Amino acid sequence: MNALSGDTSLFAEVDGNYGVYTLKELYELYNQGHKIKVPTLLNERGEKTWVEVEDIIRFGMQPLKRITLTSSQFFMEFSKDIIIPSFSDKFFYYGRKRRINFKFQLANNLKITQDHGHNDTLLLTTNIPLNIPEGDEKEWDYGFALGFFLAEGCLGYRERKNTKRSLETMTAFARKKGLSLEEYLNYMTEARRVVLTIGPSDFERGHVDIIQKLFKFTKPYKHKRDKGYKLYSPDLSFIHLIKDYIDGSTSHDKHVKNEVYNRSWKFLEGILDGFLAGDGYFFKEEDLFQVGITTNYRLYNDLIFLSKALGYDIHLHKGHFHKSPSSNNYCYQLRLSIFKTYHRHTAFGLVKEHIKSIEDAGLKEAFNLVLKPLYPENDTRSVFNHLFFTAYGFLVSDAVKILDRSALSSSLPVPVSSKGLNKEVV
Repeated sequence: MNALSGDTSLFAEVDGNYGVYTLKELYELYNQGHKIKVPTLLNERGEKTWVEVEDIIRFGMQPLKRITLTSSQFFMEFSKDIIIPSFSDKFFYYGRKRRINFKFQLANNLKITQDHGHNDTLLLTTNIPLNIPEGDEKEWDYGFALGFFLAEGCLGYRERKNTKRSLETMTAFARKKGLSLEEYLNYMTEARRVVLTIGPSDFERGHVDIIQKLFKFTKPYKHKRDKGYKLYSPDLSFIHLIKDYIDGSTSHDKHVKNEVYNRSWKFLEGILDGFLAGDGYFFKEEDLFQVGITTNYRLYNDLIFLSKALGYDIHLHKGHFHKSPSSNNYCYQLRLSIFKTYHRHTAFGLVKEHIKSIEDAGLKEAFNLVLKPLYPENDTRSVFNHLFFTAYGFLVSDAVKILDRSALSSSLPVPVSSKGLNKEVV
């Protein structure tokens, strides 16, 4: 059984739109008839493309293993007999022709010692090949406003009492705009304003100027207790932008919608830059942003996926308890570091990482993708037929059956065809 945990996140193209989904979510979408593609390697030069999913198999509850990497601390949960592209040598290529030097092993055969530097290594992609426009500075500005809201904002909601008189008034306003009452209420939204919490440095560094040139704000309100400011915006265009791309309204439930991955590269870059401007700490000597946020795991993963899409180097850290300067209470923080450029050796848009550990992950629901082949089996490039990337960037194989033991060191195993397979194997 070659399987990953159903909680494994993947970038996927569903009916032509990009997003991040768990394997379990993709299983449900596939059974509903949606067309799904996932990112993969196209050739030995590291070019990437998207491959169509032919089937998704559910194995039910299975005992899984967790593999953790040494540098990034990324992890993946999988069945013990999964087939993984791994590397025990020091190079991505050999001979005169630069190429990726694949080696395939069963997870059970991976080399794990106490000296991490001698362990086997896995391949991760440095970026996700989204086919979206480049965008312009205006796109970056809108993305920045959204990212800053993710870090420092919330929505204030109106208490609407639908009396007979208020409904008559709103119906009149709706007619003036050529809308039905329902359309008008949706246009006005239940949110009445955007609230941003900012500090003096946000004025000095120009963060406030970026947002104020896009949307209308009231005069900043100063808090005497923490020496900060509140900025209020009743601007419907800002509220609708937030509603279009963000779910939730507080630090505990805010997260981005999949729509963000379909707009532009500048928009994605702006979102992450806006968040880092609000909740990131830049260490110039180490050239990294360090981030600590409340226990909002969806937003935490959003930061990872945005960084991975943009080609940034992300490192996870253990969370810790942090004392709030305003309340003196301790709260738990999720932590990560983001390098905007890779300081580690990369080649072909890939980076190698040593395995830190393999541990039991317990019983979890397991799934496997079956991919349509990119090349005929007699084509030398067919070695790339069975690979895909997880959202964390792991390069994995969809193979569920191997020809023989020698195939593990020389070529990819051949997957069982989805035809004749039950979609649920328990």
